[in-house]
Amino acid sequence: MITEETLTVLDDIEELSDKIVASRVYHEYKLAEQALAANDEAHLLYQAFLKSKDKYDEIMRFGKYHPDYQSVMLDTRKRKRAYEMLPVVMDYKQKEVAIQNLIDEVIVKIAYAVSENVKIETGNPFFQKDSSGCATGGSCSCSL
Repeated sequence: MITEETLTVLDDIEELSDKIVASRVYHEYKLAEQALAANDEAHLLYQAFLKSKDKYDEIMRFGKYHPDYQSVMLDTRKRKRAYEMLPVVMDYKQKEVAIQNLIDEVIVKIAYAVSENVKIETGNPFFQKDSSGCATGGSCSCSL
């Protein structure tokens, strides 16, 4: 049942999301995303990685007993590293982490405004009270 209070909260959430979308962090993330999408070298390296990963997935059915295990594992790692070491990819990943951190911080602030006992899984150790992967002291079934 939707009440006036629920509608007010939903309006506040929409306003908050609009502020996040208007933020510098989000703007930088979108620019990095566009730069990555427009980079031909990144696209080619990513496609090569995906082909290698398909081979990797195939040999993982047999594990280390597959005759091509070592070569496919090495090839997949090399291709992944080549892709991830491109400056445009590194920039995108940094901006992606920044926007995720902003969202995590907002979630934590909202949750703690309700109660210190609210269970939060951010996946970010900065927001955790202990090393259990949960910002509530490890009493939940969150897993990282």
